[in-house]
Amino acid sequence: MTRLWVFAARDLRRMANDRRALVINLALPLLLTSIMGLSFGGGIFGKKGISAIPVALVAGELPDALRDRLLAGLQESGFFAPVWADSAQADALVRSGDVAAAIVLPDDALKGFFQSDSLSVAVWKDPSSEVKAGIVEEIVRRGVLRVQAGEAAYRALWPDDYRISTGDSAAVADLFAGGLDEIWRNLRDPDAVDSRKRATEFLARAMDHQVALSRALSEPQVGLTIADRIPVAAEDGRESSLFDYFLPSFAVFFLMFAVAGGARDLHRERTRRTLQRQLLGPGSAWPVVVGKWAASVVQGVVMLSVLLLAGALLFRVNLGPDPWTLPVVVVLTCTAASGFFMLLALLVRREKVLDNLSTAVILVSGMLGGNFMPVDNMPEWMAAVGRFFFNYWANLSFARVIGDNGSLTAVGTPLTVLATASAVLLVAIVVLFRLRVRRGGWA
Repeated sequence: MTRLWVFAARDLRRMANDRRALVINLALPLLLTSIMGLSFGGGIFGKKGISAIPVALVAGELPDALRDRLLAGLQESGFFAPVWADSAQADALVRSGDVAAAIVLPDDALKGFFQSDSLSVAVWKDPSSEVKAGIVEEIVRRGVLRVQAGEAAYRALWPDDYRISTGDSAAVADLFAGGLDEIWRNLRDPDAVDSRKRATEFLARAMDHQVALSRALSEPQVGLTIADRIPVAAEDGRESSLFDYFLPSFAVFFLMFAVAGGARDLHRERTRRTLQRQLLGPGSAWPVVVGKWAASVVQGVVMLSVLLLAGALLFRVNLGPDPWTLPVVVVLTCTAASGFFMLLALLVRREKVLDNLSTAVILVSGMLGGNFMPVDNMPEWMAAVGRFFFNYWANLSFARVIGDNGSLTAVGTPLTVLATASAVLLVAIVVLFRLRVRRGGWA
């Protein structure tokens, strides 16, 4: 055992002196997570979650009361930061990138709506804000489709009353000649002239139809219920964050590069003949390879611990419900990763081959194991394939502990898989290394 720790300590000193590797393995995951912070907000960058989408609203003759209600509703949703503007101001705001999109209603939108005229809604998008502008477009598109569906039902129920007559059109036009207060007085005035009475009757008939349509559709034969399944963390009062996924996934991804570099030392020492001198010393050969495995594990544990602690300070990443669950996940992730890439190094004969193979394996396992997509959102076929990679179970464990605030019982299955894989891989690298030494494969 003494020789094992001697070899492990020597490799750890060499890893600590490799400043370039330290920068890559520690700085890049934090940099990528910081980019996500600047993109979505959160941690030291402000409120968690996606930031409100800036939107300009254009509706020249809309009454002030309706303007205020619409503005307040959009602001209360938390998804939009709306501002009122005229068409020229909205065009300038969109072109300068100050808003993601502008929703433009015609000047006579309210009057045209009550006259049953066609209402044309325009959306001006900032092409450089494709995601946010696309969200605005999709919301407006769905709203228009709902109105069109209501119109279709209205026409089917009352085909003769759908279009306004010429006399009614003139009466409604007169009715909407003033502001909202005047419109209300005209509707309530018992001594209104005949044209005003016609307009009132038309609007009352239209409202009767709308109420009847609403009642007819209030109890549909086919219903749809959509409910958010609140994560355990949210039920406990903890606010979830996109960084709870981003930081662990990036950390595991770069962990694979770090432990692959440690496994590469086997071939470098063989080329420099230092490995052969170690094997000529007294004692068994297995402490040499197990020492390298242990050094790789310690390096990985330090790397993940530093990244997660920095994430907790900078981005308020959750560190789990207790002080022992996350450390267990970190250690088992590192033992499985080190064993996998150490075995990969023993299966090839040259360092260059290992470099190319490990890079390909990291990229493929990163895509299939949940480093670029949350494991819960992966297609079934991808999740089925990803279960053959250790990083799938590592990402699943981090998602349950950090994302869902789960304890050891919540990650029992993935931790069992990681522990079993670690033990099997460690036995495999010891057996394979001793076999190759006996056959002179490292001479």
